[in-house]
Amino acid sequence: MDEDAVRRFVDELSETDVSRLRAGASGFDGAGDHGIATIRDAEEVTEERLAMYTLCVDAMNFCFWPDHSAGETLKLEYEHLTAGWRRALEREEDFGDLLDASRLSKITGEELRALMKWPRPLPNEEERVRLLREVGYGLVEHFDGSCSALIRAANGSACRLVDLVVMHFPGFRDESVYRGRQVFLYKRAQIFVADVWGTWKAAGLGAFQDIAQLTMFADYRVPVTLREVGILAYSEELLVKIENKVEIPSHSEEEIEIRACTVHAVELIKKRFVERYGQEICSIVVDWLLWEKGEAKRETSIEPHHRTLTIFY
Repeated sequence: MDEDAVRRFVDELSETDVSRLRAGASGFDGAGDHGIATIRDAEEVTEERLAMYTLCVDAMNFCFWPDHSAGETLKLEYEHLTAGWRRALEREEDFGDLLDASRLSKITGEELRALMKWPRPLPNEEERVRLLREVGYGLVEHFDGSCSALIRAANGSACRLVDLVVMHFPGFRDESVYRGRQVFLYKRAQIFVADVWGTWKAAGLGAFQDIAQLTMFADYRVPVTLREVGILAYSEELLVKIENKVEIPSHSEEEIEIRACTVHAVELIKKRFVERYGQEICSIVVDWLLWEKGEAKRETSIEPHHRTLTIFY
């Protein structure tokens, strides 16, 4: 971890980036609400369906490799997930109500492929379908089939909502053991809460009084950005593995260290932002900014991401 690089990164932020970080939830339409700003306020989009849309996307938001279509033009990316569920949100006549929890608890791989407009089995399709069924079943069993009821049960606490998600949906339990100590990273559970916060612009269902207590969302994209700006540095042994696209086992020390160091780096960025600009910001918006920078360079970056086959990110 290079703290001088942290200072350079924060001090050299553009005025636009500084303004967006200061603005919080309202500064990040694209990252904060999966790009649904154009339909969020439509009269036919109910609060419940918007909440279900957000949960469904985050239930499936993991591991876009291995994709055996890698040599073809069509390769599954995050935007394919959001586009598919946006269609379900807007046009029931095409799919029936796939955003109904009871229906979701029985979803099949074939239905999911139709939703995604995907011509073959999705990468990790069985796991994605299983997790969607788990979400549907958990909502039916504990929240009368309502995602907005799940969110309201947290009583305005982001931390409590994370707890409820991992309690009722086992597929969100992003936990490991590192040298005898438990580690709780909860990437997808936290990103769901953050997406609710962003979608509702910190009001209504998204009004959380403790949103600043969430960490960033430890995944594979943000570490690449942090390496490119010099904040993170890997050992030579780890770097060779990543550059050669050698799989880093899930729950291994190397994988946990990459993710934990990413979380720590964002905390250092936040600390420097306060020193430089005199305002506290939350980890969520730093994550969104770093993620956007990484996505903008996805096709041109010389830095590969680490490969870990997992349902957690």
